[in-house]
Amino acid sequence: MKVGFVLAAMAITLTSCDCFKKISKNVSDIRVSCTPTILTLKGDAVNATYTIEFPAKMFSKKAVVKITPVLVYEGGEIAGTPKYLQGEKVKDNYTVVSYKQGGSVSGEVSFPYKPEAKLSTLVLRVEGKCCKDCKKKPKDFIALPEEIEVAKGISTVQLLADDFAQLAYAPDNFKRVTTITNEAKIMFQINRANVRPAQLTSEEIKTLEDFIKENYNQPKKTLSDLYTKAYASPDGPVDFNDELSVKRGKNTQEALAKKFKKDNMPVEPTFDVDALGEDWDGFKELVQASDIPEKDVILQILQMYSDPVKRDEEIKNMSSVFKILAEKILPELRRSKLIMNVDVEGLSDDELKAAVANNVSSLNIEEMLYAATLYTDNQTKATIYAAATKKYSSCWRAWNNLGVVLAKEGKVNEAKSAIAKAAQINSSAPEVANNLGVIALFEGNKAEAKKFFSAINTPEAKYNLGLVNLAEGNYDAAVKVLNGYNLAVAEVCNGNLPNAKAILARENSAQADYLKAIIAAKEGDQNGVISNLKAAIAKDPSYAEKAGNEVEFTKYFDNSEFIAIAKVKPSKEVKKAVETDAKAAKKAAKAAKKAEKKAAKAAKKAAK
Repeated sequence: MKVGFVLAAMAITLTSCDCFKKISKNVSDIRVSCTPTILTLKGDAVNATYTIEFPAKMFSKKAVVKITPVLVYEGGEIAGTPKYLQGEKVKDNYTVVSYKQGGSVSGEVSFPYKPEAKLSTLVLRVEGKCCKDCKKKPKDFIALPEEIEVAKGISTVQLLADDFAQLAYAPDNFKRVTTITNEAKIMFQINRANVRPAQLTSEEIKTLEDFIKENYNQPKKTLSDLYTKAYASPDGPVDFNDELSVKRGKNTQEALAKKFKKDNMPVEPTFDVDALGEDWDGFKELVQASDIPEKDVILQILQMYSDPVKRDEEIKNMSSVFKILAEKILPELRRSKLIMNVDVEGLSDDELKAAVANNVSSLNIEEMLYAATLYTDNQTKATIYAAATKKYSSCWRAWNNLGVVLAKEGKVNEAKSAIAKAAQINSSAPEVANNLGVIALFEGNKAEAKKFFSAINTPEAKYNLGLVNLAEGNYDAAVKVLNGYNLAVAEVCNGNLPNAKAILARENSAQADYLKAIIAAKEGDQNGVISNLKAAIAKDPSYAEKAGNEVEFTKYFDNSEFIAIAKVKPSKEVKKAVETDAKAAKKAAKAAKKAEKKAAKAAKKAAK
């Protein structure tokens, strides 16, 4: 440190006053330090603590000292809050330094981060004066000609994070195979299993036949079996009802098979008959939907008893209610339920791509949203999503996904507009909330972004909240949710170099190699600095210039290997030498030109 020279100069400057004699005579005993020794960006600010230790019998009882921390960089400086010290006889409210015991005085500094101050120096500017008893009474502080250098700055590892937040696509509901269904039923009389002719000519049976005809032998359509579920109403003996449901299922199959043959159906479906006995589930459903006065009591009985015999007994004990059940509920349960499914195969990936190329608007919304996932280029994705928003303007998923693609293309304003449209339609969608947060983060509004990310619990939002925590300097929170390279950045900021190295061992990008070089510099590993920096620059040449402006590498700025690969900014001394050489060269060129003109003039005169 330049403490000795500075304080000696201070003594000379204030030679008319003897309150600094002790300091000037014992400057080698003064200690100046700073934590951290390399200033570091944390959040949006650069914070540090400097300490000055005065030994016993040095600080005059009549002295007043003003210490101003200043961050000095090429082209500017930022002054911090001054710290005032006073001797024991000074009647003021500054920090007192004892003459007999000496003392250690610390000061906090905080500077807003400026990119141009990345290579800077923290200095202390010292000014002093004596109290009123001095022979010469200076009214103002007298500044010393030199400054005390206490730290270098600024390490910006935090800014090395890959801060592209994770955007969230809304999902499609495209299904390669969809199922359409038609249902019909055949009703039976109490305790009977014969199929009445009128049941075979019902509108439901006619519709079932038409459904089978329409979907038989059609491209990409497959008919299922005709599922037949035969039931009995839950009144009477259980064994009798079980047998009754079996007969009803068998008779239903035989009757329909004859009808299909008579009606010249193009295909006779395969029957899948299941006799299910008493239909207590159907009974409960009908009772719940009814307006029967005591339906709550009936439902309670169903809940209390699982034995069908006990249920039947308890319900029949409610004589007035059972009459209503016998008229309105039980007849609806004496049936065979008929179910025909048709599996419809959707467009193949190749067919979807062909539609995108020829007429994307011919697709439905689910086909559009799915088709976009078949492409990796954002331009095609944007074309599909834009078409979806035009055809289905009320679909929030289309607007959201269009915004995601636009954001990935760097079109933030257009992305913001599309995502805002999605929010108007469905503001509660977690994908929309996440993406609104990402847009806020793009715009530098960390507080707004944090509000959105904190309100949802999706993987994207958790990760993005980690990026906000990292940008705010909350490294403990960041390491809990980040992963990969960004987790390594957070671990370096948090001082966990071994963890960071273990993570980076699985990374092979230029940015990972550069971070490895910084870790090596922190550990004093020169070979690691050079080798990792070479690897980073080979993958991305822009890291050569970054390395030349990296405070972590300043101790290697005069290293020949480092200079050979990095664009190191020349020191003041080198700049001065270059400027001197340039001036000399310019002067020599001017003299040579003048001599040339003079010689030409002489030659011309001689020729005459």
